Amino acid sequence: MDEQLTVCGKSYRILRLLGHGKGGYSYLAEAEGQQVVIKQIHHEPCTYYTFGNKIEAERRDYERLQAAGIRIPRMLAIETESERIVKEYIDGPTVFERIRDGGSAAPWLAQVRDMAERAKAAGLNIDYFPTNFVVRDGLIWYVDYECNEYMDEWSFEAWGIRYWSRTPEFEAYLEDHRPAVTIREERLTADMYIDFLRRTDLGSQYPRERFEERIARLVRTVSISLTARDEQGMLVGVLFGLTDFAYWLYVTDLGVDRTCTHRGIGRRLMQTAHQLAGGEKDIAVYLIASENAVPFYEKCGMKRADDVMQYNHIEWTKFTVT
Repeated sequence: MDEQLTVCGKSYRILRLLGHGKGGYSYLAEAEGQQVVIKQIHHEPCTYYTFGNKIEAERRDYERLQAAGIRIPRMLAIETESERIVKEYIDGPTVFERIRDGGSAAPWLAQVRDMAERAKAAGLNIDYFPTNFVVRDGLIWYVDYECNEYMDEWSFEAWGIRYWSRTPEFEAYLEDHRPAVTIREERLTADMYIDFLRRTDLGSQYPRERFEERIARLVRTVSISLTARDEQGMLVGVLFGLTDFAYWLYVTDLGVDRTCTHRGIGRRLMQTAHQLAGGEKDIAVYLIASENAVPFYEKCGMKRADDVMQYNHIEWTKFTVT
């Protein structure tokens, strides 16, 4: 995918892939300081669904959903020739992510049932799978424009509800759609790492003073530099470590993209770094963990230690990488 996409004569910078479904790929993009979603229609075969003119179907479904009173993002632009749509970006976690990460969908069941009643009154079903619903300020938004003629078997109560908690159907979906993530040794540029820090909670560990200069030195000289990338090549995890390759490994940085947590990426990065340094029988692993990260490291088999000496005269002004 190009780093720039043009829709109706306006150029957008692609930030990352948000997801893809039966009808297309959705990307978070930016232009003139505004974040939007660009959907690129695709024509991959789908064995269980038949499409007509996809771009016109998106326009028609958007109008039907608006008329039905379903809370959806605004359509900002549509270009028939390139089959691209620009939508309002609704920032927030999906209901699917809340459930996957151990939360409950109960706070939004009344809202989705209200949407279901409105859709049925208009003779429609929407796609009730929880990846299609984003939570913002206590409200859920249906962020897909797909809708179909109403059928009882595809209603929320008959089908959608099966995926709005950790049901066997939800667990089976998780297993079948576990994303392929590749761990490898890779040197990052300073710009690549700083961009990654914006998508993690890791950036607050660095002092502000000469930040970019020191990050450039870090990525250039660190002993072990591991990355985790998804199927689209997006950087979703990083581990940096210092080692003598004989006795010890000190993990200086370990971060995972906020949208990819609870998927075992951090644990895989730790295991790979341990092996690269020399293996479990020879190499002791050390690090400094924030209080929020302690449970993760304990699950990795690590224990708190009291014998670390420190000499630190650094002026430490924390800040958020933006």
